[in-house]
Amino acid sequence: MSTSVQIWALLHWMSLFLMTAGLGAVMIPLWRGWREDNLDRALIAFEDASRGHKSALLPGTIGVGATGIFFAGDAGYNFFTTGWLVAVELLYLFILFICVPMLGHSLSRVEIATLKSKKKGVQSPEMQDLINDNVPIVTSLMILFLIPVMAWLAEFKPF
Repeated sequence: MSTSVQIWALLHWMSLFLMTAGLGAVMIPLWRGWREDNLDRALIAFEDASRGHKSALLPGTIGVGATGIFFAGDAGYNFFTTGWLVAVELLYLFILFICVPMLGHSLSRVEIATLKSKKKGVQSPEMQDLINDNVPIVTSLMILFLIPVMAWLAEFKPF
C-alpha cells in the first residue's frame, strides 16, 4: 500500500468520524426534544439538533464521499465493475441525496413549529402532527443503520 493510499484512508476515516459524530449531535438532542413537554427546552433541543446537522453531519457526509472517491481511485478500484464498491456508492448516494436533506428539512419544520407553539404558549396541532410523524427520528435511524452496512461491504468485499 502506497503512502498516498494511507493518507486518503486516514482522511476517509476522519471524515467518517465527523459524519458519525454529527449523527450523534443530531440524534441525542432530537430524542431529548421529542420527549420534552416544556416548549423552551424542546426548542433548545431542536436548535441543537439542527446545529449538529449543519456543522458536522452534512460536512462529514460530503467529506466521506470526496475522500472515498480519491481513496478508491488511488487504490486502483474500478468504480463501475467492482460490485461491493457499487453497492457502497449507491448506499452513500441514498444517504447524501435522500436522508440528509430530508433530515435537515424535517428538523427545520419541527423547529419552526416549536417557535410558533412557544409564541402561542401552547403546543399547536401542527407541532403535534410533526412529533407524531417521527420523520427526523426515522431518517436519522436509517443513516445510523446504513453506516455499518457500508463499512461491512468495504471491509469484507463480499462481491
